[in-house]
Amino acid sequence: MRTVMLVVGIAAAAGCASVSKEKYQAKEAEAAKYKAATQDQGNKITELQSNVSSLQSKVTSLEQQNASLQAQAGDLEKKLGESSAAKTELQERIPVRLNERLLFKENSSKLTPEAKRTLDSMAEAIGRSKDKTIIVSGYTDDSEAGGKDAKARRWQLSSARALEAAKYLAGRGIDPMLIGIVGFGQARPVAPNDTLANRVLNRRVEIALGPANFNMGTIEVKPAELGPKKK
Repeated sequence: MRTVMLVVGIAAAAGCASVSKEKYQAKEAEAAKYKAATQDQGNKITELQSNVSSLQSKVTSLEQQNASLQAQAGDLEKKLGESSAAKTELQERIPVRLNERLLFKENSSKLTPEAKRTLDSMAEAIGRSKDKTIIVSGYTDDSEAGGKDAKARRWQLSSARALEAAKYLAGRGIDPMLIGIVGFGQARPVAPNDTLANRVLNRRVEIALGPANFNMGTIEVKPAELGPKKK
C-alpha cells in the first residue's frame, strides 16, 4: 500500500513539474513576443522621429526659400517703383508734339489764314494746360533761300517762321515767358524734297509742349578749353 502511494506521489510530482515547465515556456514565449512587439514599436517610434526631423528640415528650408522670395519680391517691387518713377519723370521731360503743322508759302514767314485758324485752336488747348513750356520749331525745304550762305539763310527763315507763330500765340494770351523758338533750317524734313508737294510739307512750323521747367540740357566747357591747343 505504501508502495502504491509512493508511486502515485512521484507521478503527481512529475506531472506538476511538467505543468510548471509548460507555463514557463508559455510565459517565456509571451515575453519574447512582447519584447519583439516593443522592439517593433521602438523602431516605428525611431522612424517617426526621423520623419519628423526630416519634415522639420523641409519646413526650415521652405521658410528660408519663402524669406528669400519675399526679399526678391521686395527688391523687384522697389525696382518697379524706381522704373515707374523714372518713366514718369522721363514722360514729363519729353515734349508732346501737337499734331497740326503750320505750312508756309515758299520763302515766306507770313502766317496764312489757315495757319492762324490752327493757332487759334492750339491757343485754346495750350491755355488749358497750365505751366507748360511751348517750344516752337521752324523748318524750310532744301531749295528755299538759295544763293550764297544758303544754309544760314534757311536758319534765319525757319527761325522767322517760328517767331511769327510764337508772336501769334502770345497775342492769343499765352505767356511769352513760356514760349521758346528754334530754327532747324532744312534739317529734319518730314518728306523727301523730291516733289513740290513734299517741299510744301517741309516748309512748316511745329509746336511741342513740355514741363514748365523744361531744360534742353547743356554741356559745361571751361573757357580755357575753347582756345587753340598748344603744340
